[in-house]
Amino acid sequence: MTENKYDLNPMINKISITLLSLMIFAFSKADAQSTFSQVTALFQANCTVGCHNSSDNSGNLNLTGTDQEIYNRLVNVDPTNPAAQAAGYKRIKPGHPDQSYMVRKCNNNLYSSANLPDESFGTPMPNYPQPALANEQIELIRQWVYEGAPLSGSPVNTALINSYYQEGGINSIPEIPPLPTEPGSFQLHIGKIFLAPQSEKEYFIKYDLGLTEDIYVNRIEMIMADQSHHFILYKFLPGQDEFFEDGLRLQNPNTGEGSSGNSSTLVNAWQISYDTNLPEGTAYLWEAGDILDMNYHFRNYDLDSILAIEAYINIYTDQSPETPEIMYSDLLTNLSIYIPNDNNNHIFSKADYDLSAQNFINVWQLTSHTHKYGTDFDIFKRNEDGSEGEKIYEGWYNTDYTFNQGYYDFSHPPIRQFEPQIEVNPRLGLIQKATYRNNGPNPVFFGLTTNDEMMVYYLQYTLGDLIDNPAQIGESPENSSIKIFPNPSVNSFNIEFNSELFGETIIEIRDLGGKLIEQRKLNLNQGRQIIPINHSLKSGFYFVDIINTSKSFRKKLIVN
Repeated sequence: MTENKYDLNPMINKISITLLSLMIFAFSKADAQSTFSQVTALFQANCTVGCHNSSDNSGNLNLTGTDQEIYNRLVNVDPTNPAAQAAGYKRIKPGHPDQSYMVRKCNNNLYSSANLPDESFGTPMPNYPQPALANEQIELIRQWVYEGAPLSGSPVNTALINSYYQEGGINSIPEIPPLPTEPGSFQLHIGKIFLAPQSEKEYFIKYDLGLTEDIYVNRIEMIMADQSHHFILYKFLPGQDEFFEDGLRLQNPNTGEGSSGNSSTLVNAWQISYDTNLPEGTAYLWEAGDILDMNYHFRNYDLDSILAIEAYINIYTDQSPETPEIMYSDLLTNLSIYIPNDNNNHIFSKADYDLSAQNFINVWQLTSHTHKYGTDFDIFKRNEDGSEGEKIYEGWYNTDYTFNQGYYDFSHPPIRQFEPQIEVNPRLGLIQKATYRNNGPNPVFFGLTTNDEMMVYYLQYTLGDLIDNPAQIGESPENSSIKIFPNPSVNSFNIEFNSELFGETIIEIRDLGGKLIEQRKLNLNQGRQIIPINHSLKSGFYFVDIINTSKSFRKKLIVN
């Protein structure tokens, strides 16, 4: 290429155009129309000619009038079409474009899974001879619905959408996976979500399955973008979904606000596209009325292209007459990690156990999670004296856990499945042990962005036999000295120390997702002490972490 200071390199030119459009959007956003005003303008320009006006309101829908009047006719309103009603669609269902009849009517093959299912659902909009909406116009409506379909505000970044469809961008899943065809199977879809170059986001979005009866899910096939950091599927505890808004919830990377925390339980987690096929005779139980919470974390590593992120989840159900065993899942963390940027190995270890457990567990799957500085991750059975027992997970294995590749691949960590499942006594529990080498510019702590670090593993298991002789197991020596009472708690509890533990001690209360709720610093004297803790926690399950310079402990707390 010949250098010419007056000729722009095409890549630089593209970057400049994209950045300029984003800057124009940023400066003009405050004075721009609300997103819903833009949506109504589209409808009125394209759909009121002979169809949806005050004199000829097809489908009993009039799209003329004020924004408030049109909003009241659209959002959470049943369509008049019988097939759409039977499918559970609303004209606009906040947070759910694929369950919004108006979005499907306008889709025009933009998303193959979001067209009208068949002729019984009516004809596409706008009607001929009006031309179909442009892709960026359809996407504007769809993104408004994803953002919870608000009446006011401008949550949709129209500059990203227009640039993606007019200039091009990265489609994270080039080929849309076909719908599953097995009896009782269905597909969930999230996206597109648009991400500017060199940016990172983590979203939650609740998904109402509309279940009218219990189902047993024995296979989940995850098809996710290569740019994904993780995708976690949670299930809200009964009634807890009401406390969270419809639509995309952006998680605050500093506080964790936006996550469902202790209001949900883990179903499964993925770091790569993977077909999770549960052992025969086992399944996740999704009960009638259950609502999922999807957590998607991704980053656009590209220097100049907009990324359109998606995920497809194929769900398969057990159709046999036998009731399967229930598969349970846990996400276990070590939040107390600090990794200085000295390019040396730093090893952290944490025991995870539950002295109140009544059943053995039969472990089926283990997988780990760190960020870019993780170099190893091992999991051991824990001995009665608190020491490491049998190693059951070696982080240097490949993703399918078929051979030791000699290094830990943090972006494609090993997934170990046990056949047959292995029995673990949860009162003794497991020990997670991870190694990090930080060659970056700054020291890092546990955090929610890819520039922070994590120490996490995912555990899937069925319940085993009852622990017949609890006295034989007892409390491990290092934990018998600490008790929490009363537990369950209402608005206060006590921590009793009966040991040589003394000196500076930190008490941290965290929800099941690891979010820090409260922290206190103490200076303990030697001998028996009882420390009262007052709180205003919501009902649910919590962890109480007791961190001392010599030892650390974790206790479960139930709040009623």
